Amino acid sequence: MENERINLKLSGAGSANGGFFNEVKLSGACNVNGDVDCNFLSGSGACDIKGSVTSKQILLSGACNIKGSVKTEILKCSGACDIRGDLEAVEVSISGGADIRGNVKSKKLDISGGCDIDGNVSGEEIKLSGGIKIKDDCECENFNAKGSFSIGGLLNAEKANIVIYDTCSVKEIGGKDIDIRYSSHMSASILKFIKTVFTNSSPTLESEIIEGDNIYLDHTTAKVVRGNKITIGDSCNIDKIEYKDSLNVTGNSQIGEKVKL
Repeated sequence: MENERINLKLSGAGSANGGFFNEVKLSGACNVNGDVDCNFLSGSGACDIKGSVTSKQILLSGACNIKGSVKTEILKCSGACDIRGDLEAVEVSISGGADIRGNVKSKKLDISGGCDIDGNVSGEEIKLSGGIKIKDDCECENFNAKGSFSIGGLLNAEKANIVIYDTCSVKEIGGKDIDIRYSSHMSASILKFIKTVFTNSSPTLESEIIEGDNIYLDHTTAKVVRGNKITIGDSCNIDKIEYKDSLNVTGNSQIGEKVKL
């Protein structure tokens, strides 16, 4: 029964077995040996959970490690947290440095700082700032990114708004409205994470294929750009453009073949 759940509080070098709890509060270099099912979990310092976590709300700070999957309504993480499995949530906010070894599924996802995700990312609202690496695909309704990122597979978004501060790469981009622009203005904190994750970079987004209805591109290198209405701004290098309605080249870009469909 829910009212039979007890609280668990560990600090320093304390340890406990996993189980069903109401509130779990961990601080210091403590360990939980097993899966945790609770209503609320907070972890600070170098706490270590050797299993999966199911909780309504999770607050992590410091160098917290979870060696299994995480399922929650709300996850807020600051510091250098490490999740070894999948992450499923309604709302996720990550700042600092995080390493997620599985897939991420969240209705609302906000990541700032430096973050590595070794799987797919999916949600409705995805906001990235800093230096982010996603190994596989990223799928959402609204994708907003500022800084530098690397996506190993397809970025599929109804609306994609990308502001390039440094190097960005994605294998393919597909969507309805795609807007990619360059900015030389960034905060010192974002610059710190970009230089940590990406080195010897240039302010360019690189992609093999970009396909959408309405497309605006700055500082973009692509093999193929395909869409209905396409506008090309400054510093683009595109091998081939295929368009249905209109093509407008306004900047100093290098364009190869132009094909009206």
